[in-house]
Amino acid sequence: MDSWQSCMIRLPRVAQQVVCRWRVKAAELSLEPTLASPFNTLDLHFTTAHEGGLTTENFVESLSEHSRCKSSGLGNLSKNPMAFILSHLESRSEHPGFGELAIKLLIPAERGYVICSNILSQRMASCEHVQSIQEFLDPFEEITHECLSPADPERFQRLIHSASGGIVLQRSTTLSPIEVLGFIDSQLTIRMTIPWVLPSTPLRQVVVALGHHRVQSMETFYAAAQSLGIRLLLVDSNDDKGHSHCRDGIITVDMTLDNGLQSRIVEALQSQPEIISGIVAYRDQLLVTAARVAEKLGLPTSPPSAVAVCVNKFAMRLREMRNCSQLLYARDLHHLKEQVNSHPKALEFPLVVKPCEGQGSVGVSKVTNMEQLFDAVTGIENYGNKSGVIVENYIDGPEIDANFAILDGEILFFEVVDNFPCTADEKGNRKTDSFLERDMVYPSGLGEKEILVIRDAMQRLLVDNLGFRTGVFHVEARVCASNMQYTVEDGITDLRQNHHSRLASPSLFILEVNARCPGVAGVYPTAYTYGVDFAALWLLSATGDSRRLRALSHSFLNGPQLWCDLVPITVTRGGTLDSDDIIDELRQRRPDLTEHVSNTTCFYRRGDIVPEPSVTNLTGIIAEFVCFSRKSRGDLLCIVNQIRQEVRIRWK
Repeated sequence: MDSWQSCMIRLPRVAQQVVCRWRVKAAELSLEPTLASPFNTLDLHFTTAHEGGLTTENFVESLSEHSRCKSSGLGNLSKNPMAFILSHLESRSEHPGFGELAIKLLIPAERGYVICSNILSQRMASCEHVQSIQEFLDPFEEITHECLSPADPERFQRLIHSASGGIVLQRSTTLSPIEVLGFIDSQLTIRMTIPWVLPSTPLRQVVVALGHHRVQSMETFYAAAQSLGIRLLLVDSNDDKGHSHCRDGIITVDMTLDNGLQSRIVEALQSQPEIISGIVAYRDQLLVTAARVAEKLGLPTSPPSAVAVCVNKFAMRLREMRNCSQLLYARDLHHLKEQVNSHPKALEFPLVVKPCEGQGSVGVSKVTNMEQLFDAVTGIENYGNKSGVIVENYIDGPEIDANFAILDGEILFFEVVDNFPCTADEKGNRKTDSFLERDMVYPSGLGEKEILVIRDAMQRLLVDNLGFRTGVFHVEARVCASNMQYTVEDGITDLRQNHHSRLASPSLFILEVNARCPGVAGVYPTAYTYGVDFAALWLLSATGDSRRLRALSHSFLNGPQLWCDLVPITVTRGGTLDSDDIIDELRQRRPDLTEHVSNTTCFYRRGDIVPEPSVTNLTGIIAEFVCFSRKSRGDLLCIVNQIRQEVRIRWK
């Protein structure tokens, strides 16, 4: 049935009634319909007056007044479709300018269990004309299927009750509400053609996370765990109440990084009443421990030996020497000088110096002479790093991040992100220069040939060389002999055709391999661009839940739906900040720019002391956000450029 029905609905709380036009449509699922979960949509178009020719076929006294939220207001919506609709109707009707409201409900067309409780929000978050999304199902809640039949008031309300989620549409200045509803139908086809309804209930799982991270990161992973119905337990040295909202339980263990750490964690977990399903680690320094603990407990894990190679940059370099003609390892400065003196030929600069173990770009620097080389190693030693240092070639090709979801050696999902030139890539020689990320743009602007080179080379490295079979991986590399290079045109830096590229075929210089998902800031742009949540995939791979891992690795049908830039706002000095949330302040001055901004994180506020930035103290990022454009990559970069010019940072 695709014809419009109509009814009158009373809103007792505001003593009004509205006209509701509604229709049920079967979603058009194309391309591999056997893999997709079929669903219907219920379109609701509310107005305060009859339209010409509209007849009222049904009169609904109210939309199940008893199902209203106990707390009024949109901020306290229950997971109840009726309460969701009533709250929006009553909120809108209290405003004199209220004329109409359009809502689309998603109604599964088969029985089963939702794959995760935020599936609609996850897949539709970046969709145009969407004002808000509400999920109605909890993890493990069974989906009831409502058959379509001729309309009557009871059937109408049962259809509403059978919805799994609802979308409130934005008013458009160019499209009518009916046209917007049609646009959302096309987007649902693109975004929801995946197996999001499971025939049987998912397993109830418990994941243990070792250590802690920034609160913002832990919140993201905990939200993913909740949507999957996974209980998340934290193993840490103390019960920090600041983390209590980011986990379901705490297991206190002495987390001193010594030879007894693994056995202490194993003993603590074996004494727990809950059955553990998987182990993850919030910090790179605990990844090997997590793999060894999982192996000891018989849980799904990557080979600890492979993880150990990844966390040690020297061991990783020995596995992948392509395009690396110079390599030194030194325990300390004295050892480095011995290595240099005994080297068969003079070192060729520039070179890159980095600690063998470490997270992010801390301690990584480019040096152009021997004095800078020795100073860089001294800085790493003073920072407290005891893993030694490596010295290797500096490669000036485009830097990329590649993120993988792999199951039994098969790539389920793969993306390439352009990591724009950082200050260390620029000409000059400033002490504050570092390899701290500047812009990370999704999807990559590299050509298809180079994307395939990246995918195939990294799959061979991960699966054939290192021996990984299942998991999520974040790999950083530079592309040698690329057909693209970064240039500046009209003040905008971007990848453009390299007319001086050599005849050699493109190849990779691997910078590092991380046997984990990308940093949490990178989770959001991937979700917006492709509909894939790496935080969820990381947890599912840790538990061996291959069914949900495969299903949630499906990208949108037509590939990326927009362009995203993960933008850090950096400073080149330290001091006491006199600005509050700099993005909030920008939003008040330039809403035309910030309408393209989402997921903002402000790390420092007024009165906070920002340390002096250096290569061993990468605290120069005071805020970061995701910027997006639905028009083009060029439009995205222009918006980001304007935002950087408009941001105001004040110091005391």
